[in-house]
Amino acid sequence: MGAPCDAGRHMKLFSRVLFVIFVLLGVLVAVSNREPVELGLWPLPQVVVTPLYLVIVAVLLIGILAGLGLGWWAGRHHRRRARTHRSEAARLDRENAKLRETIASHAPPPSAAAPAAHEQRAIDRQSALVAPELLPPTARSLSA
Repeated sequence: MGAPCDAGRHMKLFSRVLFVIFVLLGVLVAVSNREPVELGLWPLPQVVVTPLYLVIVAVLLIGILAGLGLGWWAGRHHRRRARTHRSEAARLDRENAKLRETIASHAPPPSAAAPAAHEQRAIDRQSALVAPELLPPTARSLSA
């Protein structure tokens, strides 16, 4: 599987190909449906005469807008939950930073926490003299 940038490039190409296909289908519908139709808008007494392809495109656009609106409306619970989780994560990040500052202010200086590397080697050499069986196998082969 390719890198994420390859996937993004493939999706961009795929969306452009789909766009071109839909534009070609729209042109095909417009060319083949140029007959005028009478569109009566019920409560109004007027009748609008328009080409059939405009009616088809208008109905498709209304359907797309209705679908987008319903999708947005259906996602409101997820957006609310995401907002809640986002604010909770921000609160926990602030608390974490505050605790790190508290720990850093109460921590002993780093020099007293662990022996330096040369001191650790000296401790290991003394341990090898006192109890060689406690050394790890790699250290035993080096000391022999």
